[in-house]
Amino acid sequence: MRSLAIVLVLLVISSSRVDAENDTRNVLIGPVLGIRLGGHDGPRGVFGVEGGVGIGPQRLNLGVEHRDGKLFSYIEIDPWFVLGGSVGVGIDSDGEAAPVLGLWEGIMFKPYGCSDRYETAVTMAAGYRYTGVHELYVTVKAGESQPVCFNLR
Repeated sequence: MRSLAIVLVLLVISSSRVDAENDTRNVLIGPVLGIRLGGHDGPRGVFGVEGGVGIGPQRLNLGVEHRDGKLFSYIEIDPWFVLGGSVGVGIDSDGEAAPVLGLWEGIMFKPYGCSDRYETAVTMAAGYRYTGVHELYVTVKAGESQPVCFNLR
């Protein structure tokens, strides 16, 4: 498990190209709300919390959610280019491991400008993912981010 975490961190770092003038590091956390598509009989709601760090839209997230009658804890990388993806692994409260695979789209609500100060940021995303069961979800996250700088020179 430790080697998988190291590989995931290296993938996140290598997938992000950052220049000193357009560095958009961020730290965000928020609730995950969704609906389970399939699995066992019973309530279909998905409730949890997810948070992590990122550079621009590339993120490394940790989360925990209650779905399919169990708690599910996970780590995932969430790269984004036109459409976001999720790739990771998790374990439920019964000790069963499952992949985290999905597609998402999101938007960031925050000030734009060229500064090196961190400012409050809010994001909203929606998507589909497979965590041992199929899920449709939405998440709103808040935290701190460096402003997005559009250098048109």
